[in-house]
Amino acid sequence: MSILNIGDIVTRKSYGQDIYFTVADIQNKDSAKPIYVLRGLFYRIIVDAYGDDLIKKDPRNAHMNLRMDLTIARSNAYRGMPFSRCLLFGKPRQKPGKVLHIDSSESYLKMCKNLYRESGITSKEYLAAESEQPNIIRRALMESKPDILVVTGHDSLKKGSNPNSIDSYRNSKYFIECVKEARKYQPDYDKLCIFAGACQSYFEAIMQAGANFASSPGRININALDPAIVSEKVALTSKENYVTPEEISKLTVSGREGIGGIKTRGHLTVV
Repeated sequence: MSILNIGDIVTRKSYGQDIYFTVADIQNKDSAKPIYVLRGLFYRIIVDAYGDDLIKKDPRNAHMNLRMDLTIARSNAYRGMPFSRCLLFGKPRQKPGKVLHIDSSESYLKMCKNLYRESGITSKEYLAAESEQPNIIRRALMESKPDILVVTGHDSLKKGSNPNSIDSYRNSKYFIECVKEARKYQPDYDKLCIFAGACQSYFEAIMQAGANFASSPGRININALDPAIVSEKVALTSKENYVTPEEISKLTVSGREGIGGIKTRGHLTVV
């Protein structure tokens, strides 16, 4: 293994090099076995690993794969969408729901913002670490007054731990706090659609806190664009109709094991 630095792109030998990660932090640097904190390059997962399990990768190849994954995710998002963006400029004019997206990843936030823009959706983005998101959620809601709220970032379930314990998850407790605070702001599920969670998040607890959609029922990794794909579907569905978990499972990259939820009213209105 070569010497690794923050910002390097790596894969894990023990997992068959299935996911590209960025080295986000190095703990115990002066010890014989420093611990590397890794964030998924295109999956919303955060993990720890020792250096002897990591393989440094060429950033050019990693970003080439990233672009391919992004293309597939976007194609998946638009597949089966009955809404035509040209209707935004026709008569009658249709207004999509407004999105507030809070994320811990600047690159993921940019990807999701691009998806909203391409779909004609008005959005407001806030960049904040998972631990800081509960502290800004009320202010962000009051400033943007959204129809749809997304609270996401990175998460993981500790290997071999109890999936029914909040202490087993890296960041799920912060997503739960955000959902609870958002429901104090707007308790009506039809007036504010909430998506919360990331890779392997505590789905049941997030839903119980008041989310319309959450990850991850199967405790699997979710794609970076999945939260935006859910928001896009709700924003572009007429307020006279409902978005179902079954529809969401067909649109998202991670499917029914990655995203679950309840039947939720759309937020597209005629103006």
